[in-house]
Amino acid sequence: MNRLQLLRLCLLSLIFMGLPACTPVPSGSDAGGDSEGAPVGGSGGFTRIDETARFLAGLPGGGDSRVRQLRATAEWQAHAARMDQQFGVFDRGYLPKVRAFRGELGGLTSPGVLFYPFSGPDYLYARGFFPGAGSYVLVGQEGVDALPDLASLSDGEILAGLGGLSHSLKSLTGASYFITKDMRVDFASTRFRGVLPILLTMIARSGQSISSVDPVGLSPSGGLTSRAGGAGCPGWHIVAGGRHIYYFQEDLSNGTLGGDKRLLSFVRSKGAPVTFVKSASYLMHSDGFSVIRNFVVNESRGILQDSSGVPYRILNASNLSLSLYGNYTGPLDVFSERRQDDLIAAYRDRSPHPVKPLDFGVGYLRNPATACLIVARR
Repeated sequence: MNRLQLLRLCLLSLIFMGLPACTPVPSGSDAGGDSEGAPVGGSGGFTRIDETARFLAGLPGGGDSRVRQLRATAEWQAHAARMDQQFGVFDRGYLPKVRAFRGELGGLTSPGVLFYPFSGPDYLYARGFFPGAGSYVLVGQEGVDALPDLASLSDGEILAGLGGLSHSLKSLTGASYFITKDMRVDFASTRFRGVLPILLTMIARSGQSISSVDPVGLSPSGGLTSRAGGAGCPGWHIVAGGRHIYYFQEDLSNGTLGGDKRLLSFVRSKGAPVTFVKSASYLMHSDGFSVIRNFVVNESRGILQDSSGVPYRILNASNLSLSLYGNYTGPLDVFSERRQDDLIAAYRDRSPHPVKPLDFGVGYLRNPATACLIVARR
């Protein structure tokens, strides 16, 4: 079998498995190129996993004959149009304001590691605020299923999976957070399950080329290991644009972290993180999440969060320097018990911390008139 035949066979059998089992396609393959907003059109110079990501993301590309046939269908064309529309909401309406806000973060936008607890597979906003991070560590309870082999799926199953994917992404690109219960329904209803198709789609739409995707876990000491053998914290390690993107499936309550510190040890091993918290269901307001809360406050060199993160009273009592942005007047009605009167007073009195304007909504508070971000620095 010659080299070209081997590459074609490898591509045909593994293009949808999400594993880096094939040699990247030669002739101009680009494993780097981390230019934000770089053009993503065209079909040359992409690795096999890039083709998988671009197909899921509704972007033009190459692939085997079946992938090309699927791209020619009305269903895939409609999927591509939906992806263009959904990501256009973020790229044109939200990302320019996020870029402007980065000036308030200074050096925090390029940490060695960006830690994003309660994130689910939200790489889009992690990179939006922190484009220069060397590593991203995302943590949620959504599953880490592998993508199935294309050959095992009918055209209808593949196209239905694309529909579920676009539906899962709709709330994030339009409302800036995932609705977890809806995402679980979407995952269960198609053959494209777990966070991997969402992560690949967001990376492709960010203009980054993907070098590898590996199923991983963490050893008891917090070392990265193969997922084989039932390693704790099952997850994915994706290398894209020279960056390392990790997603771990983990319960962040004290019931888990109180006795198993492998996830926190892994984050700590990469240096003092910058931590990002958004749309976290106010879980760290509960004493049942005090371990992760204490880690964020005591170990982070900087924090960017909305009001659903660490309670203001705890941040205010720490040795962190705080800056407030926006105009916090209280949470959504569904979280009324998490109202922070001391934070309302700090915004109203513009003391003891500076208060600066915020011209975009974020997290649960989508109205810019009542949106809130807090920046903490050590």
